[in-house]
Amino acid sequence: MVVGGRFRIVGASRLTVRRGSRVFLGAGFYGFLHGRERSVLRLRGRLTFEGNAAIAAGNRWDVGPGAVVTVGPRTYVSPDCTVVSTQGVSIGADCAIGWGVQIVDDDFHRHGSGGHVPDGPSGAPITIGDHVWVGSRAMIFKGVTIADGCIVAGGAVVTRSVEEPRSMVAGSPARVVRSDVDWT
Repeated sequence: MVVGGRFRIVGASRLTVRRGSRVFLGAGFYGFLHGRERSVLRLRGRLTFEGNAAIAAGNRWDVGPGAVVTVGPRTYVSPDCTVVSTQGVSIGADCAIGWGVQIVDDDFHRHGSGGHVPDGPSGAPITIGDHVWVGSRAMIFKGVTIADGCIVAGGAVVTRSVEEPRSMVAGSPARVVRSDVDWT
């Protein structure tokens, strides 16, 4: 594992890297970054890298108690992204996560009727399939599954699952705007 100078890991004992893999955290060149961007992984749950991966500078991740976040091989996360997990996030293999993306599996409030606030979690796991491209400033929220080969357009707000593989979603809320896409 290669860790940049301004990349802080809180709870490093909860971080696992598959044997033989190389993971870069806040190290490497990303466009016009100036090298002063602070990054933090706060791990109260588990974070597992299943192969070679890169998390750029400026990322802020909070993996809550009991949550499990996995990052697949050959996946990279661009600068200034936020991942907040109380339940679990799975990012597949060969994914490209753009600048400033937010992935949040909890809305941090419970809904009830008649003034009653129910007990229990308010979140649901997120699953991002293999070979998914998430454009800059997109937001992915609780309970969403994104099928393999999809493209999430920049600025999209994904609140519902994308079940059709190789589709492009865009808008707020995001909806399928094109089918049978290929971003390779």
